[in-house]
Amino acid sequence: LLEYEYALELEARGLTQILPVLVGAKFAGGLYQEFAGFTKLADFPDAPHCHPRSLHKDQCTVRQTLERLFKLQGESLLNPEDLTQINSVVAKILAALKSSEA
Repeated sequence: LLEYEYALELEARGLTQILPVLVGAKFAGGLYQEFAGFTKLADFPDAPHCHPRSLHKDQCTVRQTLERLFKLQGESLLNPEDLTQINSVVAKILAALKSSEA
C-alpha cells in the first residue's frame, strides 16, 4: 500500500506514469485466464493507512488509495510467460514515457 501511495503521489505531480499490468489466475495446466477485475473496494478497510511513512494517513483511507489505483487503465497479459505479449506491453510503456518527455 505504501508503494501505491508514493506512486500515485508521483503521478499526481507529473513525475511518473503508472501503467498497471494485469494478469489473471493461472490454471493447473499452466494456462492463464483473462484478468477478471479487482477485488471489490468494500473488501478493503475504510480506515487510515497506519504505516508511519504513509503520505496520507490522516487524509486518505486504504480504500480511497486503492480506488485511485483501480481507476487507472492497465494492459492485460493473457500469458505473462509469452515474450511477445510482454514486449508489446514494454513498447506501450516506452511510448508513454517518450510522449511524456515531449
